[in-house]
Amino acid sequence: MTNAAIAASAIVADAAPYIVALSSVVVPGLVAMGLDQLRRLTGLRLQQAAADRLDAMIEDEVGALVAAASDNLATTSIPLGSPIVAAIAARILAAAPDLLAKAGVDPASVARMALGEIGKWQASMTSVSPASPSPTAKT
Repeated sequence: MTNAAIAASAIVADAAPYIVALSSVVVPGLVAMGLDQLRRLTGLRLQQAAADRLDAMIEDEVGALVAAASDNLATTSIPLGSPIVAAIAARILAAAPDLLAKAGVDPASVARMALGEIGKWQASMTSVSPASPSPTAKT
């Protein structure tokens, strides 16, 4: 080895703990910046936000439907081709066509998502009989 190489090895040996500490801070920061740039280029964050808004809209529509039903739809069988499902899908399509494009969802998928949400609500509901007027109530 030359004298320069021997001198440099002593400097590298002295600086090694600092280089390791610095790299443990810099490398994760660079990885985070790279992932952020990737998200910006691919639009993944925007697509997820659109899908979340679409889910919330469907849940609101189904919640309003269940609340308006006299039996909470707990005992009603609703197939995919039902006018109820079609009406929910039509309202969502009319209210937010750009949201569907951003979320990457087609109109047929909206109907399936609505039916799935109805099923979740039905599973959590119990059947109730419509309230009858109290015998002491004046009509």
